[in-house]
Amino acid sequence: MSKGNVLIVQGKNGNKKFELQVTFQTTVGDLCAEIERETEIPVHCQRIIYNGRALNNQVEDLQKDLHSLGLKSPAKILVLGKKPDEEDENYKLMKKWEISCDSVTKQLTGFERDILDMERGFAPKELFCNLPKVEKKINCLAEELMKILISLDELSFKEDQKGARAKRKCIIDKIHSLHKKCDELVASVKQLQSEKS
Repeated sequence: MSKGNVLIVQGKNGNKKFELQVTFQTTVGDLCAEIERETEIPVHCQRIIYNGRALNNQVEDLQKDLHSLGLKSPAKILVLGKKPDEEDENYKLMKKWEISCDSVTKQLTGFERDILDMERGFAPKELFCNLPKVEKKINCLAEELMKILISLDELSFKEDQKGARAKRKCIIDKIHSLHKKCDELVASVKQLQSEKS
């Protein structure tokens, strides 16, 4: 990071103070992720206040960079929100399913890279021979996501568990986008198979 591009963010959450070094191009979403690492407050439970206004009011705000929002170094922010109750069984289950979703994301990224190489003609011949297996694996991942979705749907929450509800919604949104990715990859595999035959 060049000196002129460094943005010092001085944060406060309750009695806890912390300091982060980011760039002016850092998005609000990336800043929230850094704050989660520092405070253990999940992104969906955070409200970031700078100069009296919330930086993360809408989902679209997470894509904005800190420079465009007018932050100046050192930027003093207030982080509202608290850690969800870690003892809550629902929360523990959702954490486990979130890890499963991350694993599926990694696997799909690998398949996507291979498929892209095949479409460009850069892939070794044995990859083309494995297309039926790749399709089957992607369909298995989609099935795994469906099982997680059904399990999430079966959870029930008390009225005061807003953090856990928000966490569930985040995971459901992630699963929907991963499902879409599975469909796109299967369509690409079918296209490659039809071109090969």
